Amino acid sequence: MDDRPLSHLLLDVTSDAACLMDANGRVLAMNRRAEALTGYSEDELAGRPFPGRPRIGGAGVEPSFAWRLAPARQWIDVSLRRKDETEVVATAAIYRLGKGGAAGLLLKLRPEDASSTGDAALEDIKVKLDAIFSGMADGLVLIDESGRILWFSAGAEKLFGYAAEEVLGANVKRLMPSPYREAHDGYLDAYRRTGVRKIIGIGREVSGQRKDGSVFPMYLSIGEIWLEGRRYFVGVTHDLTRAKSVEGRLWMLSAAVEQSPVGVLISDKSGVIQYVNGAFSRLTGYEEAELLGKTPRMLKSGHTPKAQYERLWETIQSGGEWRGELQDRRKNGELYWAYDIITPLRNDTGEIVHFLALQQDVTEQRRDKEALAQSEERFRKVAQMVGEWLWEQDAEGRYVYSSDAVRDILGLAPEEVIGKGYLGLFDAGAVGATQASTRQPFSRVVNCYRHRDGRRIFTESTGAPLFDESGRLIKWRGVDRDITDRKNFEDALRVRNRAMAAVSVGIVICDARRPGNPNIYVNPALAHMTGYSEAELLEGGMQMLQGPGTAQAALERIRHALAAGEGCEVTLLNYRKNGEAFWNELSISPVPDENGVITHFIGVQTDVTEKRRADENRRNLEIAKEIQLSLLPGEPLRRPGVVVAGVCAPATHVGGDYFDYFENAEGVDIVIADVSGHNVGAALIMTEVRSMVRARARQSAVVHPARVLHDLNDLIYDDLTRADLFITMFCCRFEPQTRVLKFANGGHNPPLLLRAEAVVCAELDGDGMVLGAKRRVDYEERALSLHPGDRVLLYTDGVTEAQSPTGEFFGVSRLCERFRAHRHQTPEAILPALLGEVRRFCADAPLTDDVAIVVLEIR
Repeated sequence: MDDRPLSHLLLDVTSDAACLMDANGRVLAMNRRAEALTGYSEDELAGRPFPGRPRIGGAGVEPSFAWRLAPARQWIDVSLRRKDETEVVATAAIYRLGKGGAAGLLLKLRPEDASSTGDAALEDIKVKLDAIFSGMADGLVLIDESGRILWFSAGAEKLFGYAAEEVLGANVKRLMPSPYREAHDGYLDAYRRTGVRKIIGIGREVSGQRKDGSVFPMYLSIGEIWLEGRRYFVGVTHDLTRAKSVEGRLWMLSAAVEQSPVGVLISDKSGVIQYVNGAFSRLTGYEEAELLGKTPRMLKSGHTPKAQYERLWETIQSGGEWRGELQDRRKNGELYWAYDIITPLRNDTGEIVHFLALQQDVTEQRRDKEALAQSEERFRKVAQMVGEWLWEQDAEGRYVYSSDAVRDILGLAPEEVIGKGYLGLFDAGAVGATQASTRQPFSRVVNCYRHRDGRRIFTESTGAPLFDESGRLIKWRGVDRDITDRKNFEDALRVRNRAMAAVSVGIVICDARRPGNPNIYVNPALAHMTGYSEAELLEGGMQMLQGPGTAQAALERIRHALAAGEGCEVTLLNYRKNGEAFWNELSISPVPDENGVITHFIGVQTDVTEKRRADENRRNLEIAKEIQLSLLPGEPLRRPGVVVAGVCAPATHVGGDYFDYFENAEGVDIVIADVSGHNVGAALIMTEVRSMVRARARQSAVVHPARVLHDLNDLIYDDLTRADLFITMFCCRFEPQTRVLKFANGGHNPPLLLRAEAVVCAELDGDGMVLGAKRRVDYEERALSLHPGDRVLLYTDGVTEAQSPTGEFFGVSRLCERFRAHRHQTPEAILPALLGEVRRFCADAPLTDDVAIVVLEIR
């Protein structure tokens, strides 16, 4: 019987050399592997400093402080001085006990020559990475601590233009442009020495360089992994070239609207002004702030007929587009004529939500038209001077005169037009001015002609009838102005406005020429994201989104970029109007005018809160899954007279089921358990339980299953209570010499015993409640004799509670029947057979709960 303290027994459980030290670095206990590694016995070092120190930090630091300053739970290089005075290098992981290591330190050591397992682990992770990422468009690169490329995915080959064999073994800085390439080795060296992270664990936008030398934007996420004491880095790259191109076009269109010489006004469907551009303010004399929240009625001159306004509203409210001239009044009282194009803007469901008005000052055109009508002679002279197409038609609409400008507009000579009717020049299906039927003057009617080369030409046509003294129509006189470019611009402008209103990301535009860079435009998505109205965001600015958790460093970067006229990209914590915090991914870009002067900044804002939360949850689940899988036996246990095999199929990333089997002096111990909860906490509890079960079972050959459950419940009760978890567990020991199976049950599903020639299964059960329900629980222990050919099936409730598409449970009876059907197979063959039965019963639907099965066969 081993009489050493429990601390020694726990140290002996690990496969590494292990040493327990007090807070000052003095040795308290060592396992035999640590004694073999240092050459000292535990008695020789007890109470003395450990003969070694980490190989990081200053050389003059006291060893006791060096251990406390070294990074915890990471494998680092250490120097050891053995008893024979030889220096050896090893890797170590430090675990601080108590708050800040006040209760001491646990040191796990591995000799430097234990690298072959690291190579095997590396090759294994390469195979897994290739299986996962070979079909993905994103690139994945695996490097070692020195930056050497160890694995290069198919997505990375496409992204960077290199074949994997061209870069394997090369430094990863080959994929970086200057100045990042020159700084990369220094950054890795600083991280190895200090552990300070600048990009590891943080995704951000960077630049990459392809094989052909071209530089492109990409999103880079870097993770750090340790395999058998070695550190590696995994980088995932996503090409942002197309996204940046789309953003640039959006910014360009937005800047074009603001810098347009045409006045632009946007109102809600009741006519309340929500946006005006600079040209509109200059045209009316009102500042933007004086117009926002008001209606266009403030511009009325009193000279426009009421009926014209009624027709205007009737047209746009019915979904049509209104075009026409209005006489308005500027802020200083001056009257002016404006040509307006007013059109409704619709949402995704077709509902009118806004009106867009384009206004151009046509006061001078009106004066010119009036002057043009004063005399026919002046008309003839003007026809030779201006670029518009001047024409005259007879009473039937046939051209009797055409200025030379028709060559530039339609590609036709004046003589080709004379004698033809105006409708014959229109594009097929187009509708234009029909002066012959109305006999009324018309103004700025948009006509669509067909150019000689087949292009569609849009003109703005104005004409008036001329009558003789008796009132008989003599002819028409008019002018067409080519507005093809303007109409194309207006069409593009409408598309841009709808696009900016429809995108899901928030967009804000601020004026770089005014103090404080005030906001001049925000899209509906930003208002929805923040909870503030567009008017509130325009008036209050983006500083309303700041709060106690907003990083000052991020705000300083933004202020610096605005002051320097530069772009920047930051992710910062902002707050909605209701006080709710959210993570905002902000990209700011400057917009210069034709002279290169920065006039505006455009900010694109994206709520990445859920993405960050999902990434964190995914990392936690992967950690827990690794913990769980590391607990399970890797292969069947074969000993004279007995074979044991088990399998676990988690329903999600992390399972709550656990089983274990191992040999001791008296026989074979088998445990199966189900931990409530599917998270990192449950996985850590499973780790603790596994260590305690093994330590307790091996502590003494006479320790019985009931005693193991009793002691384990007492030891882990506080941990389970704090974590709000509980455990069901079945524990048994088979003694091959006597063929006696001793067992105890802690609220778990009773295993099934199938005798060699039996046709029904018997349940193995015993009194005992789940672990973690209360302290000091006594468990009933039972024993029975087994014979060659007998089999015992241990399982979790994920098997019996599996449901078919109709809602029927798999059940204990069906499990016993299928177990009996496979009785002549080996335990290793029974496991996949039973799992297949369960999956087929569920119609191959994903499992809703974890499934763990262990089969014991007596031979």
